[in-house]
Amino acid sequence: MDIKSTNSTNISAQRDTTTLNDTSKSAHQATKSAVAEPKMTNSQLSRQMMNNSILAAQEEVSIAAGDQSMALLYRAAIEAINEELAPTLGEKVVQKNADEGIDYSPEATADRIVSFATNFFSTHQQQNQSMDFDEQVSSFMLKIGDAIDQGFKEASDILSGLKVLEGDIAAGVDQTYELIQQKLAQFAQDKLDTNTAKTKASEG
Repeated sequence: MDIKSTNSTNISAQRDTTTLNDTSKSAHQATKSAVAEPKMTNSQLSRQMMNNSILAAQEEVSIAAGDQSMALLYRAAIEAINEELAPTLGEKVVQKNADEGIDYSPEATADRIVSFATNFFSTHQQQNQSMDFDEQVSSFMLKIGDAIDQGFKEASDILSGLKVLEGDIAAGVDQTYELIQQKLAQFAQDKLDTNTAKTKASEG
């Protein structure tokens, strides 16, 4: 689906509240059409439905609001992590919607993304027992990092297409990414330090 070309129509429709139902119906029809397409993979279908939901949601609340933009960023990151890891590590159920009352500050968003991603580590270990511990940590962090980068790119592309990736929103996206990198680095270091301590204890 071409997000940017579709966005221009939906943004202009945003100013005309009388077209709200028609636009939402169009997004629903697009989703039904995607479901009907037999050649579409599950991940492509999920992404198609997510994009259609985003476009429909623009008619009800401005994506320019900080929380909505951060919710989009969070959902895109989680989708990318699922897509990267699910084929080998199994599906994880996670709340992806911008539920009312959820804290979407950069710190809270980064915490949730890192917490979700790092939950896969023990499974990654089990499936890579031929690696030593350092290799398990390194390969896992590379996989997680690539998935998060992909999620941020997709969210940034959508926000850029909506012409809202600027000011506080752009700063929030950048801050969230930096916090995620810091928290992932801390996770990896903690794992390595703990393993080193256990090794020394067993040798002593």
